[in-house]
Amino acid sequence: MRDINRIKPFLKRIEQIWNQNPDLRFGQLILSITKTSEPNPELFYIEDNEFMERISELEKLLERKGQSDS
Repeated sequence: MRDINRIKPFLKRIEQIWNQNPDLRFGQLILSITKTSEPNPELFYIEDNEFMERISELEKLLERKGQSDS
């Protein structure tokens, strides 16, 4: 298992950068950080509310998976 202590500092840095650039959508922020060689318009243009919906879907999926593994 990866070190869980890496998460909070990581998210804190993302939060600091995003607070300084609030006009960026989350996908734009992530693509700006990763500087991928291939464009990803779906990620770049996804609105934050849609991203949150996808996060909720992932949470439900992981919860179901965790329940089926028990």
